[in-house]
Order: sequence, then C-alpha cells, then structure tokens
Amino acid sequence: MSTVAVDNVGSAARDFCMLERNALSHFRLSLLLSLLASSVLLRVRISSPETDDDDDEYDSKLAIPLASLLFACSLAVLVAGLLEYFSGQTDLRTMRPFLKTKRLHVYMLIILASIILAICIVLLVSDDMFAQLNFG
Repeated sequence: MSTVAVDNVGSAARDFCMLERNALSHFRLSLLLSLLASSVLLRVRISSPETDDDDDEYDSKLAIPLASLLFACSLAVLVAGLLEYFSGQTDLRTMRPFLKTKRLHVYMLIILASIILAICIVLLVSDDMFAQLNFG
C-alpha cells in the first residue's frame, strides 16, 4: 500500500478530520452495540436466587435472538462506517469539490436506528412484564 499525498487546498484537512471523526464515531457505536449484546446475553446467564426457572426460560428465549440482532447491527454499523470512510477518502484523492454521503449509508443507518429502537422497546416491555410477575 503506497502513501498518497493530497494537496492541502481549501478544506482538505478539515474534510479529512471529519472523515476520521465519523469513522471513529461509527466504531464507538459498534463497540457500544456489541457491549449491549453481551450484556443482554449475560443477563440470561446470571440468575439470581429469587427468580424462578420459568422466568429464566422466557428470558433466554427472548434474549438470545435480541443479542444476535444487536451484534449483527454492530457489525453493520462498523461496515457502514468503513465504507463511508473509504468512499470519502477516494473523494479526497480525486479532489471532488463536495464530500457527501451515499444514500445507501443513510438508509442503512435509518434501518439500524429503527431496529435498535424496537429492541429497546422490547427490552423495556419485557422488564415491565417481569416486574409484574415478581411483585404482582
């Protein structure tokens, strides 16, 4: 892999810093989603003495698909960030006057955000259901 020198004309340095910042933000979001997937799985594995076995069964049936979906979203965010970074880097090398994201990237992030929102709602509803079972 060779080094390519890009002339620092106009806003090239600022655009490159923007690309790096966005790529690192995607990486951070990917790590956060994989951590959330791990915590959902650990909630299944660690059982407290006060809970019944029926609650653990229901929780594991719900949590394993949710954690898998969260981990897939984590990988998709990482791929989206890398694609945006390399696409922007190519635009900088070819001296395109305006850097803009591809529509695929925007649509992918909208779909991922809606999936994450749905998972949060499901987790909140399941927590509310378990609280009613344990205390009601």
